Amino acid sequence: MSYGGNQPGGGYPPPGGYQPGGGFPPPQQQGGYGAPAQYADIGKRFVAALLDGLIVSLGTIPGVILIFIGIGSMASQADAHGRISDEAAGAGLGIAGLGYGLIFLGYLGVMLYNVYLLGRDGATLGKRWMKIRVLDPQGQPVGFGKAFLRELVKGALGGICAILLLWPLWDQEKQGLWDKVSSTHVYNA
Repeated sequence: MSYGGNQPGGGYPPPGGYQPGGGFPPPQQQGGYGAPAQYADIGKRFVAALLDGLIVSLGTIPGVILIFIGIGSMASQADAHGRISDEAAGAGLGIAGLGYGLIFLGYLGVMLYNVYLLGRDGATLGKRWMKIRVLDPQGQPVGFGKAFLRELVKGALGGICAILLLWPLWDQEKQGLWDKVSSTHVYNA
């Protein structure tokens, strides 16, 4: 029995999934049987961005804990009038300073890991959970450099004017400006 109907090759599995040799089919074939791939809807992209933001913020938790430990150690050393000795203040501020450094490293580490996943697989953890992928015009993941550029431009545009993050709402191909710069599209996986 042939599963492909009138399609060339007519066999199983239908085109559109993972290809032997490590590649993914071009975007126009991802829907299966030569159907055009569907752009990911804005709702899925928004939830994926929220999930990615939550994951990045989880990377900062150890630093936040150290800050509270530093502040708590200073507060516990205060005398009846609320004065803190120079030694206690120095120790507490040192611990809090380590906490700020750990926040930065945690944020940077998780962000770079997300960029690595985006470049390698076309999906960060949030995008993977929402079943969407970022691919180049050939249907391939973009690689670390392009993924880094894409996320850098996205962050810069969001910092300049948050309304620019809504660009995919009115774009015909549902691309953000960061997608246009890096020649990517976001597809349903």
